[in-house]
Amino acid sequence: MEYTSTDDYLKALWHVAKEKIYIVGAGKYGVILGKYFDKYKIPWEGYVDKRTDFHQVNGKPVYTYKEITDGYFIVSSYIYKAEIIKELERCGFNLNHAICYENQGIFYDLFEDLINFRENQKKIRLFYKKHCGKRCFIVGNGPSLRIEDLEKLKKEYTFAANSIYALYMLTEWRPIYYCASDSIFCRQMMSDKRNMKMLMDGCRAAFTSMMGEGIDYRNDDDLRNLHFMRLLKKEAECQLPYFSSDCSRRVYTAGTITYEMLQLAVYMGFQEIYLLGMDFSYSVERHNDNSITKNGVCNHMKEIEWEEQKFYKAISKKYNESYMADIDLQLAGYKAAKEYVDSHGIEIYNATRGGKLEVFPRVNFDDLFI
Repeated sequence: MEYTSTDDYLKALWHVAKEKIYIVGAGKYGVILGKYFDKYKIPWEGYVDKRTDFHQVNGKPVYTYKEITDGYFIVSSYIYKAEIIKELERCGFNLNHAICYENQGIFYDLFEDLINFRENQKKIRLFYKKHCGKRCFIVGNGPSLRIEDLEKLKKEYTFAANSIYALYMLTEWRPIYYCASDSIFCRQMMSDKRNMKMLMDGCRAAFTSMMGEGIDYRNDDDLRNLHFMRLLKKEAECQLPYFSSDCSRRVYTAGTITYEMLQLAVYMGFQEIYLLGMDFSYSVERHNDNSITKNGVCNHMKEIEWEEQKFYKAISKKYNESYMADIDLQLAGYKAAKEYVDSHGIEIYNATRGGKLEVFPRVNFDDLFI
């Protein structure tokens, strides 16, 4: 049974609460569901997982599919839903006893309730139109970026992301707003509080995904400038991604952190937005049809490239490539951003030195400081 609304999903859970309930999948989503069940005293037996390398999570036992006979199965992940259902069917379980949610929004609703997300929303709302009419720069990590460019941005409002911290030893510049949401990057860099402080060094505020490791610091006084975005992937009827008008509620994804930063910049009221270091050219590019293009170019500025090598390992194991960019999705995001700002009297310019991004009008970076 698959549910399309949060209310219907919760009613289904309570309807079977007197039966034996198992959460299928003892990963991150399963852990969160288990905590939600505990908070609202929904009785459950434990987890079911095909992995055999752990036996207890959340204080509950983890069973293999062969160790249970019957019950109701709460599918923890919408991403791996089909895979889980197939495994339940293979093991002979009644699929009418499988309870699924259709989209990530339902899971987010439960998670937001669990972590009191409304308090975070209040914090983000403080940024609404905070810089109305001003200009800002969104700094990419492309190979065209120069240290001397960053030196010129010391008195400007700037956004930057991910491994930009690799340049901190080379410049006094720091971004005003730092962003990171890539799951592989955040898992490695935000699990340690010392790393988190280093990422935010000199920044007024940082933004990350509410589903990332950073959420563990939501009540930490030392990291009160850390904010959490509800990230959603959703396309409009024109096949372009949605562009958020309320970043306190949701921010949409499009294959690059730049898209998230653009939404934040617009939400903060910036009138002129300049892109720098957005080369829009990668060594390995994946297209919508899953075809691959190899260009033999550098992905990032060399200092950043060296730093990011350690994050590529997980991708390499899965795809046999060190780094892969969803180029068509990124392009769709830039087009969606252009469409949105054009209809709201906002300007986005590309001040990158070269590169292949031609969605926005070009300007000469150096001329902006004359």
